[in-house]
This record gives sequence, C-alpha cells and structure tokens, in this order.
Amino acid sequence: MGDEKIDKTIMIELSNTFKDAVSDVDVPSPNRAVARIDPGKVKEIMQFLLDNGFDHLSCISGVDYPPDKIEVVYHVTSYSAPLVITLKASVPRDDPKIDSLCGIYWNANWYERETYELYGIKFTDCPYMKVLLLIDEMEGEWPLRKDYAGYPDLT
Repeated sequence: MGDEKIDKTIMIELSNTFKDAVSDVDVPSPNRAVARIDPGKVKEIMQFLLDNGFDHLSCISGVDYPPDKIEVVYHVTSYSAPLVITLKASVPRDDPKIDSLCGIYWNANWYERETYELYGIKFTDCPYMKVLLLIDEMEGEWPLRKDYAGYPDLT
C-alpha cells in the first residue's frame, strides 16, 4: 500500500497551512480531492505538496469562462499513493498570468507551454515559453478560448 502520510488528510493540512489561499476543498472519492487556490500562492502550495510526497505533476490545463476569467487547473499525484489532487486558480481573462512551476516540477515546462499556446495564460519566469504545438503563425490566437473564431470546431 501507499505511504500513510499521503491520503486525503493532506487536504486538511493544505487548508490549515494556507488558510487564506485554499478554499472550496472537496474530497468526492477516496482517490480524488479538489480545491480552489489563490493564484498568488501557487508556488508555495505546490512546493508544500511536493515536500509532502506529491511528486508528480500530471497536467496543467485551462478552462475559459468568458467574459472575465480563465482557470488554470493543476493535477498533482503521488507515485506512492492513489490520490489525485486537482487545484484550480482563477486568473483575469484580459491578462491571464500565474507563476511558473518549472523550478518545482521538472515537467511543468511542457504543460505551461501548451496551456499558454491554447489559452494565452502566461507563466511568469517560465524558462522556455516557446511555441510547442501550433504553427508559429497561430501564436496569440488562443484556439481553445470560447471566443476563438473556430470554436467549437464542428468538423
């Protein structure tokens, strides 16, 4: 079985450690936990999770909520326990920025680049914010935003 420290009680520890930065905590199943986080505390929160055994950043993505916000969604897991933590940080749609996690999780760069390309979320201090998937001519078009001319693509 997994490490006893890594279970849903991590969400209680997270909430207690970051009282003003973690909200709407939910543990809908034994292997899933969800919370909203203050975007200004993302680095501290993720470092806390890494220090407590959540050693795998599985995904970073975005969700567009026009007209005024975009959510940055993080999925963090542990190789030693079956718990997936989903953290959601809301950023303003007209200037979506959040700190990069490249200094905490080695694989964050690819996820940040993809999320920037598709949603326009800027990851400050990302060491290599270069186009990853789209052709260079599409940079700045943000094709997964709901106001993109081709959204939804019904083909």
